[in-house]
Amino acid sequence: MTPSSSAPAPPPPAPPPAAPARWKPLAVLAAVFLLGGVAGAALGRGMALRDLEATFRGPPAEARAQFRLRAMRRHLDLTDRQVRELRATLADAETERDRLLSECRPGLDALRDRTDARVKSVLTPDQLTRYEEFEAERRRRPGPPPHGPGHPGRGRGPGGRGD
Repeated sequence: MTPSSSAPAPPPPAPPPAAPARWKPLAVLAAVFLLGGVAGAALGRGMALRDLEATFRGPPAEARAQFRLRAMRRHLDLTDRQVRELRATLADAETERDRLLSECRPGLDALRDRTDARVKSVLTPDQLTRYEEFEAERRRRPGPPPHGPGHPGRGRGPGGRGD
């Protein structure tokens, strides 16, 4: 045959097989690692928030004692016996704290009332109306104070007095 003949041309050579993508397994491994970290962090945060919420549901004195005992356990490597003794010590301290607060409560209430009267004397009639609405809403708002337990005037009923 001659080159001008109508014979079909040979097919072009097949491309070499593609090299396996070495980055794909590494990308999958990195994605699994990253998602595992995010899931673990979310789970840990959820558990911590649930534990904190459960602590706040109890009486404030109990919450204070629990926070203090947890911090001591974290930093001091306490034994079970020490934890039991400290729990009793903190309960006794809360009882004494309540007694001391009840003794000074009338003086604190009087101070708050005097301060409130002085604040009101500075306000305009419009500001006074808004202030009283603000104070009524603050006293109505349930739950722990936004700045943590024991923040003055929050989470204890009208006027922060426990009444």
